[in-house]
Amino acid sequence: MAKLKLPVRKARIGLINLLRKRQHVPPWLLVSLGGEIDELPQPHSRVPFARFVLPPDSHNVSSLRRMFEQLGRDPRVHGVVLKIECAAGASVYQSLRKIVLDFRACGKRVVAYATSFGPFQYYLACACDQIVMPPSAEWGITGLFREYLFFKDALDQIGIGIDVVNVSPFKSAFDQFAQSDFSSESRAQAEWLLDATFNELVHGISEGRRLSEEQVRRLVDGAPLGAREAKTCGLLDATLYEDELEAFLAEKTDATPQLAMYDDVRKSLLIPYFERGTKLIGVVKIEGTIVEGRSQSFPLPIPLPFFGNRFAGAESVVQALRHAGEDENIAAVILYVDSGGGSALASDLIAREVRRVCERKPVVAYMGSVAASGGYYVAALAQSIMAQPLTITGSIGVITMKPNVQEAQRKLFLHSTILQRGTRAGMYGLATSLSPDERMAVAASIQRVYDDFKRIVAEGRKLAFEMIEPMAGGRVWTGAMAKERGLVDELGDFSMAVEKAHALAGLPEGIRSQVIVVTSPRKPALPTIKAAKEGMSDLRALWQHFGRARNWMILPWVVGKGE
Repeated sequence: MAKLKLPVRKARIGLINLLRKRQHVPPWLLVSLGGEIDELPQPHSRVPFARFVLPPDSHNVSSLRRMFEQLGRDPRVHGVVLKIECAAGASVYQSLRKIVLDFRACGKRVVAYATSFGPFQYYLACACDQIVMPPSAEWGITGLFREYLFFKDALDQIGIGIDVVNVSPFKSAFDQFAQSDFSSESRAQAEWLLDATFNELVHGISEGRRLSEEQVRRLVDGAPLGAREAKTCGLLDATLYEDELEAFLAEKTDATPQLAMYDDVRKSLLIPYFERGTKLIGVVKIEGTIVEGRSQSFPLPIPLPFFGNRFAGAESVVQALRHAGEDENIAAVILYVDSGGGSALASDLIAREVRRVCERKPVVAYMGSVAASGGYYVAALAQSIMAQPLTITGSIGVITMKPNVQEAQRKLFLHSTILQRGTRAGMYGLATSLSPDERMAVAASIQRVYDDFKRIVAEGRKLAFEMIEPMAGGRVWTGAMAKERGLVDELGDFSMAVEKAHALAGLPEGIRSQVIVVTSPRKPALPTIKAAKEGMSDLRALWQHFGRARNWMILPWVVGKGE
């Protein structure tokens, strides 16, 4: 039956293309990149009124890759004007850059246009043939700037103390609450990550604009520059208003000068035909803070302090992995991780299921902007790990934090009376700080979890246990640094992860496998940990949820996803 479907599909696409060839498609199309760009499509919000009060879903890298592949195979399209107004992590910009370069390799041209550029927006523009800005615009790439806020002194003023127990000074996730400034280790870590990001930015500009890296650094130090001055320095190719673009493009092509919006001609473009196999590649997504229970998204586009507004629930992810592992139509699984970690227990439950899936079929972990701490833990047992050079990863370590509001209660003339049975029953209570005995108990708990973390990494990366500590201790790396240390196998984008999964599954070469996102089924395959009745969208339940987690595998707050 499957063999019969292929000729029918090919004939249907051929008939559609025969009709579309008769329709006029301008040689230049304008593609607008706006809003937040994710690596993969996001599911529709479960909040009934969200579609009316929140902005619509933005582009994602996967849909843009398909779009440019379609444009690259249509001979009527000579090039694209890429209007850059988007926001994304540095690793996503690296994926977008590869899409542009692959499109140019088809013999097509790309002109970048923007009224202003952020650092990595310009990094993307440098992958294009030409860059254009309005004459009145400003080239404002002044470098990378990150400001870190510490709350300890403010908390001291209102009588709130913070007890933090960790495995190493590099595991600095809660330093903003417990310290007034960087520790020397935390500062060094922030500095080397910023250096790696800035060096990649300079290299990308240098490569795209054919300037030496020293010239680029001088121009960045001399910014901001007016658009005309930037053109003189070789940073722009033209200074034009948007209405002048069509005439500009006419000078660069023999075709009739025409420019149209992509959306206006989308249904006239030729549909590329690829021979597809019968097997699927399943993608299981882990996005946001890793928690126990079900996955949830906070309904408003305002991130909760420190934790963000997306939560990857262990129950949901485990159920999705079980479904992918048991589905005979799925030949391999891609574990897509874009998470700075979270609950140690939840991370372990997910890692356990990854191990079980690996016994049945290949699992490739692809790291998005961030796959660190618990985000690295869940990926460690995959057969192959792939990341972008600027992916934030590592942070192998464990930490816990306990507030102490005793002094705040005193300032508010509040008095609490504690009754307890058991020497350590009130260890995590908010009215007292940790005693020396309790701190030793917490440290022992963290050490057990930390040793388990290192054992998982040693097993997954096929390294001796004692080799893990120098790259662990909470240290955070870029994807390129992680590859040098054996924590990552290959550097590449999501399409390369698909190719890797295809190869590991032993699927035929030259045939494409359909990629599907696997979500948690409505009917669980086996019972898992119980979720709170109210669900994460209820703030009271959310607070109770975080109160249950003691040990955290979570990324330091000083590490961002990029520009």
